[in-house]
Amino acid sequence: MAYVTIRIKGVEGYTRTALSKDRMVLGRASTNDLPVKHTSISREHCAFQREGETWYIEDLGSANGTWVGKVKVNGRSALAEKNVVKAGRARLTFHAGALNDAEAAVEVGGGDGGDDDDGMPAGPARSRAANEPPEAIACEACAAWFSIAHRLAGDSMPCPRCGAMAKIPVLA
Repeated sequence: MAYVTIRIKGVEGYTRTALSKDRMVLGRASTNDLPVKHTSISREHCAFQREGETWYIEDLGSANGTWVGKVKVNGRSALAEKNVVKAGRARLTFHAGALNDAEAAVEVGGGDGGDDDDGMPAGPARSRAANEPPEAIACEACAAWFSIAHRLAGDSMPCPRCGAMAKIPVLA
């Protein structure tokens, strides 16, 4: 089963998510299959769609467009291993292998995958207000840190390393 590594430009960390259905919609709305909470993402931005053994990315009429590398997606485009899909400030690296093979994948640390300048600063993330949730949490099962910057408070997600479910904290 294919998966994507999701990074937000200018934010430390990443999340890996399995493409568990034949069509998965990415967008800012929490009802999407791949919710990414960022103002540069449309409510329903793009969709990953599988036909046979081939995965495609389809722009859903997003305001900022969807790109594969430096090529804008008009309609839909076939994906290959390690293609970087750009949706607003989100960078999604497509992997055709199983999520269990994630440790064998290329580390997605500091680089931004050959980004072109989109007019947004690529430096360190802005300082956070006292009432904002953290951008990363430690897994209670394996103690690995992972990004929650693009998730909504109260959501649950699996740890990218061990798969244990973690709840995104809600600040009072």
